[in-house]
Amino acid sequence: MSSTNKALRRKINTLLWLLFAVSLLCVLLWKTNFDIVFIGTRVFGPLTRLMAIMALTLFLTAVIEAKGWSHVVASVSRPLMRLGNLSDWSATAFTTAFLSGIAANTILWNAYKEGKISKREMFLSALLNVGLPSYFLHLPVTFAIIVPLVQQAGVLYMAVTFLAAVIRTAVVILAGRILLKRPSKTTCHVNSLSDSSSKQKSIIGLFKKYLTKRLSSIALYTVPIYMLVVLLRLSGFFEELQHMTAHILQIKAIPVEGISVVVFSIIAEFTAGAAAAGAMLQEGILTIKETVIALVLGNIIATPIRALRHQLPRYLGIYTPATGLSLLLIGQLLRVVSVIAATGIFVVLYPN
Repeated sequence: MSSTNKALRRKINTLLWLLFAVSLLCVLLWKTNFDIVFIGTRVFGPLTRLMAIMALTLFLTAVIEAKGWSHVVASVSRPLMRLGNLSDWSATAFTTAFLSGIAANTILWNAYKEGKISKREMFLSALLNVGLPSYFLHLPVTFAIIVPLVQQAGVLYMAVTFLAAVIRTAVVILAGRILLKRPSKTTCHVNSLSDSSSKQKSIIGLFKKYLTKRLSSIALYTVPIYMLVVLLRLSGFFEELQHMTAHILQIKAIPVEGISVVVFSIIAEFTAGAAAAGAMLQEGILTIKETVIALVLGNIIATPIRALRHQLPRYLGIYTPATGLSLLLIGQLLRVVSVIAATGIFVVLYPN
């Protein structure tokens, strides 16, 4: 009876989300005056790429599981994972996160649904990927923008954000050591080597299983949520939120002129904030220390807003809406607290 009720609940849930998606598509078409090109490039184009990445990740997961290669991928970060009582699947996701956050989250959700890791470990592993993997994933672009524009202040800013990433990683590892049981050697390689029955499954068979069960579930949530975010953007919701944030901002740690750096970072983009900071630094309006603080402040306030705009559809699509939203909010809170802590260390140690 309970299984019947669960199946019925799933069907109703699927139907409601499909109706929600169709309704949003109708609103988008009306809002854009039936601009099919806009809908294609701004909605279905990005969604197709996102689904393709997830499908590729599921295929690679099937290959890793069928071939028993997860211990090879996990070996790169296994020593760190063992400090946090995390399994090889978490290590695999952590290593993958240096190349793709979407792929890493897909691996974690898939491992959880397959019963290879607990929900608690999935949460901690997802938060762990917000640390060093996220920092190094965005490092090339950030470095190429910030250092030429603000030079020494840019290097110091990169150092502060790196310290924040280290703090995030250390906090999650410590939490894992406290909250998780130490996996046995057999468990640690589990899931790395898989059981004999799992080894006998073909890669294509596993991929079909993942594709029908996982990707369809991911698409069910991702498509309507992505359309909702596009609709909110068209309605000016995010711009209004950014202007409100910039308007109420007051801080005494930097001169009034330095607030424009923060405002540019919030309203426009990080590049605009860095350009404004570089100009003020060259003109002597801001000191190196004030420039770093202004850039960090802009980063702290703007990042959660951009996360809602860009990462929300991915998190709510890969995980369930409740789990994805929890991970996104906790991850952003962890990021903000770690950056504030790292900035505090910088303010104390760096001379005026």
